[in-house]
Amino acid sequence: MNKSKFLLIIFGIIVVTAIILRLVGKEDQAIDNNPVKNSEEQIINNNSVENNEQQAIDNNSSENNEIIISNIIANQLINSPLTVLGWAKGTWFFEASLPVKIVDEKGQIILAHFGTAQSDWMTTEMVPFKSVLEFNSGEALSGYLIISKDNPSGLPENDDSFKIPVRFK
Repeated sequence: MNKSKFLLIIFGIIVVTAIILRLVGKEDQAIDNNPVKNSEEQIINNNSVENNEQQAIDNNSSENNEIIISNIIANQLINSPLTVLGWAKGTWFFEASLPVKIVDEKGQIILAHFGTAQSDWMTTEMVPFKSVLEFNSGEALSGYLIISKDNPSGLPENDDSFKIPVRFK
């Protein structure tokens, strides 16, 4: 009888272990299907971070070393929907987002939206971000794409922004 109990206990342990491994496998699969993670991998794997950062710096002719826009250059012709990809210092984010605006040449807001960090934003290092902007430029022929430092304190000394001139289709 003792041998039966021992085999039953071993069988139970094997079944419980198999169930746990199956559940852990499903969690790993869910993480692999995470679109934010996959888009981050796509950005990093398909576009060498170092090459894109250097190209973006050259394209933007920016002296600002806290933000880089990788897919839009000054005076580029843009239309809706517009995907903005770039890197910003983690200090520009609050709760993994930062303000993104499109304004016309007179400074009138066409769209106020946000960009979302694509990796850990709680750092002082550069963090990839993405923003998809759907807008109607109306009669405006040109304007600016403005990426701002999120400033929940509202203190003017914490404000900063990066402005790229654009043209509308």
